[in-house]
Amino acid sequence: MNDSSVNTIIIAFGMLFVIANALALGMRVHIGQVLAGFVKNWRLAVLVLVINFVVLPALIIGFAALVDIPADIKIGYCIVALAAGAPFAPLLTRLAKGDTAMSTTLFVALVVGTVIVVPLALSPLVTLVVPSVPHVPSWDVAWPLLAFLAAPLALGCVVRLRYPELAKAAAKGLQLISIAALLLYVNVFITAYWKLFEQAWGSGGYWAAFAVPILGILLGSLVAMRKRDTRHASVITTAQRSISGAIIVTVFNYPQPLANVSVTIINTIGILILLVLSLEWGRASRRSAALVRRVTRS
Repeated sequence: MNDSSVNTIIIAFGMLFVIANALALGMRVHIGQVLAGFVKNWRLAVLVLVINFVVLPALIIGFAALVDIPADIKIGYCIVALAAGAPFAPLLTRLAKGDTAMSTTLFVALVVGTVIVVPLALSPLVTLVVPSVPHVPSWDVAWPLLAFLAAPLALGCVVRLRYPELAKAAAKGLQLISIAALLLYVNVFITAYWKLFEQAWGSGGYWAAFAVPILGILLGSLVAMRKRDTRHASVITTAQRSISGAIIVTVFNYPQPLANVSVTIINTIGILILLVLSLEWGRASRRSAALVRRVTRS
């Protein structure tokens, strides 16, 4: 199988994940609850938006501009920095026994922010950090995000409103398809470009894979320190970047393999870190609930 065929397979799995996941999430989103949650917790939502689109990008892109790493990896840093709205945030928040409704509200807000901010800011910032990279027009960045992320998410919401029972059943199947597609995408990509993953080992890409979620955890914790459930939601939605948005941008606008390698490293390790953290939080929450029940019975 030649390189072109392998690359086509990788893109197909990546786009299948993006579309299936967006549809599944849309079929689970209650627009009324999302809007009510945003209005009720607007200060928290605004702080999370500022952290995700101003503070965290400034730290990540600032690091990329200052350190001596390959230009394509710097492009990957810029993509990761700006693409927010983690597709697994509501699921991980549920595992952590956090505020799933708040996590969903923040996720939707971050997806909307990504569709607006990435087309406007990504290309100028990439050109600033890597002057040799040609400017990409905003619309060339915007239309794939609208077509493959925003539109399936909106379509899923419409299906849920019109056919709630169908949406409930279809969402589970689509979620399984999306997870399988993501696993295939990552594994085929790593196998096909293993030498580039080795090359990234000495370039700082793996350090960033740990630094980005840790920064997100710290900043997300500062936003909501008092209430545990809300803190878990803000941490998870901030610490995990949007692998969906990153895949779309690398497929249509920045196809440099090493840029995609850095994006894949950061997102994959970030998901694993947050999965472990969410499971630990969920276990601690169950122990606390069990202790409360024993005290109440006694």
